Amino acid sequence: MLQLLRTSIVYRSAFIVLGIALLVGSFFAVFTYYWTSHIEQERANNRMGDLLSTVESTTSIACYLADMNLASEVSRGLLKNADVASIKIFSGSSILAHMSKNTDPKETKVANNIVIPDKAIPTVRDVFSPFNEKEKVCQIELEPNLLFIRQQVDEKARFIGYLLMLQALLMACAVVYIVLTIITRPIKTISDQLHHLTPESGVKLALPAGNEKDEIGQLVGDVNEIVGKLVHILDDERQLRIKHEIGEKKFQTIFNNAETGIFLLKTSGEVISYNHAFLRLLAVDENMPEDKVNTALTKALEGQELRLHLMIDKATNQDEVLSEDFSIEVGQPPQRKWLHVVMSPVEEGVLQGLLNDITDRKSGEEEANQLAVTDHLTGTSNRLGFDKEITRLKQEIQRGNVTGFFLLLIDLDKFKEVNDHYGHDTGDQVLCHFTHIVTKTLRKSDFVARLGGDEFIILLKDLQQIDKAKEIAQKIIDQTSAALTLDNGIVIRIGASIGITYVAQANFDKNEIIREADDAMYAVKKSGKNNYSVYQS
Repeated sequence: MLQLLRTSIVYRSAFIVLGIALLVGSFFAVFTYYWTSHIEQERANNRMGDLLSTVESTTSIACYLADMNLASEVSRGLLKNADVASIKIFSGSSILAHMSKNTDPKETKVANNIVIPDKAIPTVRDVFSPFNEKEKVCQIELEPNLLFIRQQVDEKARFIGYLLMLQALLMACAVVYIVLTIITRPIKTISDQLHHLTPESGVKLALPAGNEKDEIGQLVGDVNEIVGKLVHILDDERQLRIKHEIGEKKFQTIFNNAETGIFLLKTSGEVISYNHAFLRLLAVDENMPEDKVNTALTKALEGQELRLHLMIDKATNQDEVLSEDFSIEVGQPPQRKWLHVVMSPVEEGVLQGLLNDITDRKSGEEEANQLAVTDHLTGTSNRLGFDKEITRLKQEIQRGNVTGFFLLLIDLDKFKEVNDHYGHDTGDQVLCHFTHIVTKTLRKSDFVARLGGDEFIILLKDLQQIDKAKEIAQKIIDQTSAALTLDNGIVIRIGASIGITYVAQANFDKNEIIREADDAMYAVKKSGKNNYSVYQS
């Protein structure tokens, strides 16, 4: 029964309607019962008053004459009325008549559960003389028959209560029938159809007869409209799925055959998906275990992991597409290669990456940059190269990586005569010879540049001893002033005037320190050339 109440609208609605009907019917039946009891008691009192009025003249004669027989006759007549239990006629302390009915105590006890009071309230009326309306001759007292009154009340109240309960039950049954036929049965029919409905087939619900224009008909129409839309959506989804499968196959072909390395990686740097180009660009064997392939990118960028993780964090947090160029060494024997790496977020915790080999472009850029900063005759750096190097050296001092350096400004003595007398080709040979002397004398960490003509500049990095700087300058002077015999037999003699200045401050001015070295060099020129001089501030 409980299962039916939980699963069936018919049983649940019938149970609720019947329960409400019984509750309301019981309430009104009890109310009617009590109301009828009150009315019947009032009617009984009215009837006893009417009886007294009927026998009032006879009683007044009996009392006036003090005729006990006549009073008894009046009493017997009144006792014949079912509403009267006892009669008492008395004048002062004398009783003319006193009669009562015998009642069964058991019946009285049974009837006492009704709301009629257990103790009867007698009806008393004064009787006046038949000759003088103001002269009181006696009193008559009627005690109501409570048992009879209770029986009357009980019969009428029960009858009305049964009628009300029957009416409530009939109304409840009518409501249940209406709910069943008009609401529940059409809904059950629609539910059964929905249970077996296959939307992709396009079959729609049948409209229940008689519900074409009401809410149930509207519900069926809405469901059929949803079914129609669902069929269209399923058809569109099917077409999109077919297109997606075709596109996925095309993408898979492109993915597998692309020259660009394509991969997916976690924010930790672990590669979770890749194509063949990714393995080729990183020189990874396809038969390598999966765990080693997953870490191939971070291993190839060993020493540059910080840049990689900064890219990953920025691309993830700022939702940006980022790119960086990385120089790596791959293969056996190791080969230097430049890779252009692009990172872009695709979902939570996963990024898409692209790898492109830009070694040729980077090599071309490096060659172009090298040509831009290299003197084409001597192979040393030119003025632009010196500017870049002095800027870099300044940054190194600011970081504390370099404590100080010596700057040597060199001008070749008698070089102009060589050029004028033997020609520019011979002058070029002399410049190349001098460059060879300088590069052989300097340390690998030192720097030399040709500023133009026969003017050179040297940077002795991370050097504090002035004696060491003087020693290097003297070696250059000694080797430069030695006689040079060219291939054509010409013997050339030149010299070198060198100005030296020491730089230890991070905020030095490039032009100022060159001026200091230039002042020292011209001091040598004035004093006889082919020597060195240290700038004194």
